[in-house]
Amino acid sequence: MFRPTKGTCNQCNKDNKIIANKRGVCVDCVYRNNHEGMSPLEVRKKKHRTKKPTSRKPTGERELFIEIWKERPHYCNNCCKWLGNEPKAHFFSHIKSKGAYPELRLVKANIELLCQECHYVWDFGSKEEFYKRKQK
Repeated sequence: MFRPTKGTCNQCNKDNKIIANKRGVCVDCVYRNNHEGMSPLEVRKKKHRTKKPTSRKPTGERELFIEIWKERPHYCNNCCKWLGNEPKAHFFSHIKSKGAYPELRLVKANIELLCQECHYVWDFGSKEEFYKRKQK
């Protein structure tokens, strides 16, 4: 392991600089080399620039979800919990997953309304736990 020392930089030839590596290059030169010659202030400004928002191509799910919301009662299909008046994406659960059955992604019969808790258990928990939540 290299231990930083003071000395003359082999790149900028300045004396009494902290040498950062075995090649004898100072910390400032290593920084400039890694950041394409920019000063620390320029690097900081570049990091804080706002990124342009990326727009996604519509999949058609949103329109389908709104149709389903208008047609069906706003109760969880599993535990019968009231879902409210505002549709939210986590209320719509695919019975057969989108990854395994991409052709069923936009089929109404493959989508059911679930509360957030039941949806989470359906996706990440055990099916036994999901069916225990069911009210008769």
